[in-house]
Amino acid sequence: MALHGDSCGEFDTKSPADKLFTSFTGDINSTFDIISNEKITEYVGWEKRTVTLSMSGNLVSDSYKKFKATITITPKAFEADGSRVLWTVEFEKIRHDVEDPVWIIDSLINYLKEIDGILIYSLF
Repeated sequence: MALHGDSCGEFDTKSPADKLFTSFTGDINSTFDIISNEKITEYVGWEKRTVTLSMSGNLVSDSYKKFKATITITPKAFEADGSRVLWTVEFEKIRHDVEDPVWIIDSLINYLKEIDGILIYSLF
């Protein structure tokens, strides 16, 4: 296994892009502190609805020298159709025997989908 890696993907949501982005960026530190006691450094680009997270802490530092996720939320052609989430993750493992950070990626995706579900429920 290579020490450096990246992963990317996308998925659709039903929530408007602005509401999803605001909800995601407004509470991310407290959510991931509770989950894993990780420190999150973030850059938020409001104009393009992009957030970049660099994580460090007990769980990340034990396995990865670097973990950086960039998430962009864009509206679909018609706002009523929801939005699209694009994500890219870059990482560097400390050893060859360390697994790819699939569990962190899954946590980010599931968190975004939970927010989407909560927002949709509150809109109707």
